[in-house]
This record gives sequence, structure tokens and C-alpha cells, in this order.
Amino acid sequence: MTKHWINLASTFKIFRIMIKIKIFAATVIILMSLNSSAQTPPASVASSLQNILDNAVSSSDFSKPGAIMQVVVPGQWTWSGASGYAISGITAGQPESLAEPGFLFRIGSITKTMVATCIMKMEQEGLLSIDDPISDYLRATLINDTLMPSEPIHIRHLLNHTSGVFNSADNEECQMDVLTNPLGDHTLEEAIFCGGSQGEYFPAGFAWAYSNTNYSLLAMIIEEVSGISYQEYITQIIFEPLNLQNTMIPADNQIDSLHMGCYWNIGYWIDLTIINPTTYTGWADVVSTTDDLNHFFSSLLNGEIISESQLDRMKTIDPVSFDYGMGLDFYEYSGHSYFGHYGEVANTSGMFFADINSELAPNGYYISYNFNYQGAPMFDESVINLMLEPLNVNVPEMLTLKVYPNPASDYCTVCFPVRSSETIISLFDLKGNKVKTVGVRSGNTKHTIDLTDCAPGLYLITVDGFSAQKILIE
Repeated sequence: MTKHWINLASTFKIFRIMIKIKIFAATVIILMSLNSSAQTPPASVASSLQNILDNAVSSSDFSKPGAIMQVVVPGQWTWSGASGYAISGITAGQPESLAEPGFLFRIGSITKTMVATCIMKMEQEGLLSIDDPISDYLRATLINDTLMPSEPIHIRHLLNHTSGVFNSADNEECQMDVLTNPLGDHTLEEAIFCGGSQGEYFPAGFAWAYSNTNYSLLAMIIEEVSGISYQEYITQIIFEPLNLQNTMIPADNQIDSLHMGCYWNIGYWIDLTIINPTTYTGWADVVSTTDDLNHFFSSLLNGEIISESQLDRMKTIDPVSFDYGMGLDFYEYSGHSYFGHYGEVANTSGMFFADINSELAPNGYYISYNFNYQGAPMFDESVINLMLEPLNVNVPEMLTLKVYPNPASDYCTVCFPVRSSETIISLFDLKGNKVKTVGVRSGNTKHTIDLTDCAPGLYLITVDGFSAQKILIE
């Protein structure tokens, strides 16, 4: 899907006074030299996006929740935000840390969109056809002895989850092996056995059932066709050409750079932040950032990786599937198309494009996000509703706050621009509870707050209900 840049010059009137003409021309040159990553949204929109993120985090029953998010309106602006914690500090020997927008994270099943793109690229280059039976590329014993399908399985069936192959993640024995030994090494053969050995759900092409095993098989086909490892191929086709410098399949169990954690409630909270990446080969093993994911997805939709005709095939929904194309999941909100992919590997991630046309997003928008725990609430509808709203030009600009020391213990000082009326400073915990409120007389530009009665943790400080600043109380 190709999106068009807004003609910024069309928004200006032609002035007859020569000095205004010069100002106009200079303004156009400056504006047209900017791209979406260099611009920021209106302050009211930035505040609303941060509030959506904060509210989603505060609704968690996890003790140290956290999330990061980026929204990109092509040709207009980019917003990135964070809330809460990256690492909880509960296990794995990693110290507690706060989330920041640029942190890396395990993207889970968003990996499937990348793998499907690689397969479509192979078809475009004449290396295979998605209508080929998988028996053309995989050995007979794997198909006949492990998968034992009642009908021939084609590559298309793997891409759109109509193969009937059992989901390896639903094999309780294999799942327990991962939970008790997260650092253990796993081969593609083992992953496929975890699914295929359980029998088929249904004959290929008969119905739809989500299965990670499908993408383990696709990774194996990529290796058979390319003659190199799946990891090397996806790097050559996607990571390197798009210059995704913060996207990789880790070679080690631990992510080296600053990153978000992975926590899962299985009756008690477990930490799968440090895990052998071979656990997820082909279906959930990629690590990335919100910025890189939005870059990848926009490049895919704008024809920079595969052709428009191949993208159209990738977006084709089989009649028996539940709004799933080939590595792409489709939704509809408020009459608008919204598609991409979710991911969960003891965390919750998303990468989507909303095909809307509004004052805030005339060319739609891209969104990617990550929560540090599995089962996080989805806030996609909240963001779409915001992006569909008319822009209120009368909303005042946000105040610039400074809070120090931060982290704090017994007290903190809040600095803000001079106000013509009484200023209200409020302190909220991450559950949204107001912990403290202080009134400051007009004319003052700073105030010291007593924190001795506050429990240690992460809080938000607001001034007059608008600007917010995170503070860690130790």
C-alpha cells in the first residue's frame, strides 16, 4: 500500500507583501526538508498518547509493569513514549530498571510477518511457488512420519494457518521443557516434532487454526531453498537492506543492549527475559525496537521489499480463515482497516498500520508497542479513536517540567513556568491513584514536595492535570 506525502505548500496563502513572500518561501523549504521522524505531534496529542500508555500499564496486576510505544504518521510526525518498568528485578539477576522508548524487546509472533515476507520474496525471485507442496522441499520422512497429513500441505497453507498442523506451543510436555529449562537448545526438527507428533487438527485447506509449527516449517523451507541458515537469509533480505540496526536474531540467551523484560503469569510470575532464542526459531525469535518495526512495516507496504502484486497476495484472506492473510492479521475498527501482527513470548507486542484518513492522520498511521508482561490489555481502539478525533487547536501547549532529584527519597523539587493562577501539583502511582496534591500560589515557579510518607516505587507528577513527569522514589 503506497501512501502519499502531503503537499505542505497547499496549506499556505499567497501574500502580496514581498517580505511575507520571502518568509513563506523559507518556511516551505524548511518544512519540506523535514521527515516524519524529525517532527513532533501537537502537545495535546502527545499528552493523550502518553495517557493511553500510562493507563494501559496502570491496569496490570503485575507488580512492575512497563510498556513502550511509537506512533508514526507518514510525512507528518512521530511520537515515542514509555511508561513503567523495563526490568522488574524479580528474577534472572537483572537489576530493576525503568522503560525507555528505544529499548529492544522480543517481538514474538511479529516475526511471522518477516518470515512470510521472505517466502514471498523467494516466490518473486522464482525460487519457489507458494502453491508448491511442501514435499518438494522437505524430506519424505519428516512429512510422512512426523506430520502425517491426510491431505497434501502446500506452502500457502503454512503461511495462512490452514495446514491443520498442530501448534507446538500447545504441546504441554514441550512447553514444560521450556519453562523448566529456558536456556536449553532446540532444533527446528524438535520444534516441528512438538507440533506434528500430536496429530493434525484437520485436513490441509479445510479450516483455520493458528500454529507456530507452520512457521518452523517455513524456516526449514527457507534454509532448503537458499542453502544458508534461516537467520542469515532474513538478515540479508530484511535487516541489512533496510538498515535495521537494532533488529536481529540473538546469538546468545541474553539481549546485550538495554531491553524490556518478559514476564508470564502461570499461576505465579515467571521470568523468561533470558531464554535460548532457538526456542522460537522461525516464529518468534526476532528482537527489535518500536522504531525499527515501524520502519520495516512501512517499507513492506511501500514496496521496498517485495512487489505490490506480491504484497497483494500476502494480504489475501482465505475464505476459511479468520481474517488472517499470509503473516498478516486483519481487523476493522470504526469502519477502518487495521492490520499487522501481535506477538506474545511472556510479553505483549504489536505492529500495525491503521488505514484511516483524518485530520491527525491523513495518510493513516503506523504503531508498534511492547509490554513487559504477557496478556497486557490491548489499547489499539483507544489510539484509533484518538487519531480519528478532530484536532483541537485551542488546547494549550504543555508545560515544561523539571523534577529533581530523580530518583528521590525524602523530597523532590518541581520546577515549572510561571502561572497566572494557583498551580496544582499532583502525585499519582502507576495504578492511577492520586497519592498527594499540593497547591502553589501564582507567581511561583518551583515547589518542594515531601515524599517521606510515599512507598518506594514509580510515580507520575502532573501540573494542573496536563504535563506529566515520571519520578522514582527509593
